[in-house]
Amino acid sequence: MSTTVQKKQIILEYEQKFANKLAACVLDKPKPPLWMIFVPVFFVFFAQKMKQYSSGLEEFVQNYSKPRRLALDAVMDEQETGSPVDTARLLESAGAIPEQSRALFQDWMRVLTDHYRTLFEAHGGTSEALIRSGYRSKTDYLLQCNVLNKAESAFTESLMSRIEGDGQDIRNVVEKMKIAVTDLRRREADEIFR
Repeated sequence: MSTTVQKKQIILEYEQKFANKLAACVLDKPKPPLWMIFVPVFFVFFAQKMKQYSSGLEEFVQNYSKPRRLALDAVMDEQETGSPVDTARLLESAGAIPEQSRALFQDWMRVLTDHYRTLFEAHGGTSEALIRSGYRSKTDYLLQCNVLNKAESAFTESLMSRIEGDGQDIRNVVEKMKIAVTDLRRREADEIFR
């Protein structure tokens, strides 16, 4: 049986692995044209693109993980002290979130902390075991994933008008992320609940 600290580490590692998988689905990896191999000068440009891609992956994982770490820390604190999670404090810790998005952020944090609480109360020494123990069936787990996805999507949608850049490009990335998250969760559930 895992301790609370061990469970937190298991969940954090799981979230980071998931973020890496998601980043690989969302960010396009540069591919060198075959002729570039024969012209070393051009290969330097490809190496720079790969470096940008790698730093983009790292930045994506950090940004994706930040609110999850906040929620996970809050649930860990709740487990240790018995004080319920305060989503207003999570909102404050998250930084500058626009007024129109604050309630949606708190809704997402409620759903996310409920999910983490379920995993903390489950039994097992791996993320798969915690998910299996906490949700008991593939259907229950996928229903929870759907609730999580909807809450996060609502929050993300509320931020769309505030994000700088080409609106259509941003919308395409957000849609790509939604599809990838759903697909990754479904494949994950298939593996966990065989």
